[in-house]
Amino acid sequence: MKKLKLITVCLVLIGIGSLSYYIFGQEHRYAKRYAHQLFDYPLPPKTKIMEQDFDHGVLYGGGPSGSGGYPTVAAYMKLSSELSEKEIFDYYHKKHFEIYFEGDETMEKDSKGRIWYEGKNAVKENLSIENNKGRPIKFIIQSKKEFSYPFFISF
Repeated sequence: MKKLKLITVCLVLIGIGSLSYYIFGQEHRYAKRYAHQLFDYPLPPKTKIMEQDFDHGVLYGGGPSGSGGYPTVAAYMKLSSELSEKEIFDYYHKKHFEIYFEGDETMEKDSKGRIWYEGKNAVKENLSIENNKGRPIKFIIQSKKEFSYPFFISF
């Protein structure tokens, strides 16, 4: 009888632990799924990844004020390419990613050390059509958005 009670208590604790892990890990899973929309987007030719990362949180990512305490996710990739600025813009703009060419961005950081980028997002006018063969240009592609998920508690 004691063995049955012990097994029952263990199973209940395992069930509660698993449910807690599932509920409290949802924000990260949603953010990761969103980030992979950027990370899984195919690279254009002659382009290499130098760095990629994502983070999420409430009061993070330079989101609009008055967000109601919803978390923001920001995913970015630092890339190097031999393509022209115009070719890069045409490739990534159709997916509405933010595009920052080297020198047009500012790295922002919150009190927890999470980073995202702000700056002069590339626009179609005044982009170089010069090929960068042999001297790749560096740029950042970023995607940010506020999100919600089941069991979300707004602050």
